[in-house]
Amino acid sequence: MNKNPFFFKTYFFVALIVVSLASFLFIQDIVFKLEEKSLIQSRIFAKFTTGIFENQSNAEEIIFEEIIKNISFPIVITDTTGYPISWRNVGYLDTVFEIEKNPKYLSDLKKIVQKLDGEKKPIELVYDSKVLAIIHMGEDPLYKKLQFAPFFQVIVSTVFLLIGIYAFLLYRKSEDNIIWAGMAKETAHQIGTPLTSLKTWIYMLDEKKNFDKNIIEGIKEDCLRLETVSNRFNKIGSSPVFELTSLNETIKEIASYFAKRVPQEGKNTVSIEISLDKDEHIPIDMELFKWAIENIIKNSIDALKNSNEGKIKIETKNEKNRILIRIIDNGIGIERKNIEKIFNIGFTTKKFGWGLGLPLSKKIIEDFHKGKLILERTVVNDGTTFLIILDKDEKKNFMDR
Repeated sequence: MNKNPFFFKTYFFVALIVVSLASFLFIQDIVFKLEEKSLIQSRIFAKFTTGIFENQSNAEEIIFEEIIKNISFPIVITDTTGYPISWRNVGYLDTVFEIEKNPKYLSDLKKIVQKLDGEKKPIELVYDSKVLAIIHMGEDPLYKKLQFAPFFQVIVSTVFLLIGIYAFLLYRKSEDNIIWAGMAKETAHQIGTPLTSLKTWIYMLDEKKNFDKNIIEGIKEDCLRLETVSNRFNKIGSSPVFELTSLNETIKEIASYFAKRVPQEGKNTVSIEISLDKDEHIPIDMELFKWAIENIIKNSIDALKNSNEGKIKIETKNEKNRILIRIIDNGIGIERKNIEKIFNIGFTTKKFGWGLGLPLSKKIIEDFHKGKLILERTVVNDGTTFLIILDKDEKKNFMDR
């Protein structure tokens, strides 16, 4: 992922809510203004039809042409007795002469008035403390459409949300496929290292008749390593098995394994040092925990390839409520632009890397062991420090089970 998964989901849902709310408020504001406009137009129309402005100049004619004729909602103006004076947009010609020609129109108009009164409360037109007429008006067609707009917005937003969730699930599934494909490649990569060593041992056996027993021990160790690698990948897909284990002894085993395999002579020598605080037995899945630390050390070794005197230091600090493990190297460091990406699956700066080591370490430490793995310090050409934080409360929880 380009961002933390929680950030992605939070951003998606917050953005959706904000957009929907803003659209809803915007449309409601338009609806309010349209209704206000309808009231203004109705009053102006009523004043014209009741003759309040009959002594005005040509301005009335302009207003009549520009405003009254453009009324788009149904309206009927009646006198105080309920007799229609004028009307618009009700399906009849806008003249009282039609009523005189066909009395049925009067009955129909009164029914329309009742219908309009059901939609909106009639408005009395008062002039000089006298009720001159009553305005019966319906809703503007545009107003009706806009009333349903928020519901349409909700439906569209819901559909959009469902599509987004579906796309996100597909993305996660695709990411899982990438992980497992990468895991297979990582398996081949990890198995390749001890296999190369085994081939070297075999070659040495072929060359020497009287060989050192240490060669046999080396072969056995690498065979065990192959078995360990296989077990680790099996554990990733299942629940971890925790046992109270000596932290210091675990660190010593890891350091010993790498000390035999890093360059000891020549230009690119690497030394591995350990500095251990008071020992603590902690609940860990041994294979997974060692794997997490080994991945970090492998990164440190890669960062020391062009170093004349490479150093890797593993140190522990036993505090009151937590245990700190630092893996420190004096390698090339991490460029600022890459700092936020190092725990992303698939990110790598190595030519033949797969970008799974650090993400796997983070998953093992944080998801399985409920700890923290962070990049504590890095300076280009001055080294990098990774910090593992383990909470001692996990030991209490383990003991209480």
